[in-house]
Amino acid sequence: MLELLNLVGERATPDCEYAGYGWARVDRLWLATDDQRGRAVDDVLLLALHSADDAEALADDIELEFELSVGAPVSVLASAFLARWLPRLPADASAIVLALCNPHRAVLRTPPGKTPIHYAHGDVTSWLDRDDDGDHIRLQADEWSTLRAT
Repeated sequence: MLELLNLVGERATPDCEYAGYGWARVDRLWLATDDQRGRAVDDVLLLALHSADDAEALADDIELEFELSVGAPVSVLASAFLARWLPRLPADASAIVLALCNPHRAVLRTPPGKTPIHYAHGDVTSWLDRDDDGDHIRLQADEWSTLRAT
């Protein structure tokens, strides 16, 4: 799971060229808006995704980009991706967290499902904090929002 967020090994700053993507289950992670630890979210289905650098600004969606091992990158809107893939992923998590930059600060629509989805406004950076209590994954962004089923 640390590989998914590019947290293997020591680093002073995030690697802006890293384009890994995928999903993992996480017992606990922290959503922060500054250098502090932030708020804990437990029993998480974590989706690490990337927004396209040259994406059009959309008010209610984010253009995702997937770099493939062969050929040109593939793009899809987050709404279409989540509608197709969330039902295929484990459904027993207490929360879903999108580790996804949202440079245009889109306000996402709630996809089908009952699990709350946390997503960022602005860029997201991942950090591995170490203290006397152990290692803690922290995702830092300007702001975090939560989508809840209605």
